[in-house]
Amino acid sequence: MTAPPDTARQQAPPSDVYRAAMAQVPSCVSVVTTNTPVGPVGVTVSALLSLSLTPPALVVSLTSSGQTLSWIRRSGAFGVSVLGWEQRHLVERFATGPPQRRFDGVSHAFHLGQPLLASAPVRIVCALEAAREEWDHTLLTGRVLWCGHRPEAAGLLLHGRGRHPVPHHAAG
Repeated sequence: MTAPPDTARQQAPPSDVYRAAMAQVPSCVSVVTTNTPVGPVGVTVSALLSLSLTPPALVVSLTSSGQTLSWIRRSGAFGVSVLGWEQRHLVERFATGPPQRRFDGVSHAFHLGQPLLASAPVRIVCALEAAREEWDHTLLTGRVLWCGHRPEAAGLLLHGRGRHPVPHHAAG
């Protein structure tokens, strides 16, 4: 039996190499939002996972230096709008520019005080249960307070730096 490599001294790959590798992992794309005294704010995320069914909970990953994260910490709650093919144009809009301007002209509604994109195929409202900083990101654990979905909507996947539709398939 050979000894395992000494991983403690192994150098990490360059960030551009790692970014290119991770771009090959298909992921959903969501907009994480919260309400502030100056109006709704939100940011695009591709790291979202279901954590628990009992109680219903999820985890999202946000850049630790982002303005949206600081507003979520203050409010103690956040919304998640999982984007569908119809919302693919919103991926860049919620990823760049001032967070307080990203909702300009975007149809949204408030549920339990949190802004959600009106036509998103999946909409979720969470209470912030924990925030754990890991390197340059913060993992937010949210206890799900409400969720809704549109099963007929086509989904959206990010893969290879492109946006791809996930067609709706009827059960049966």
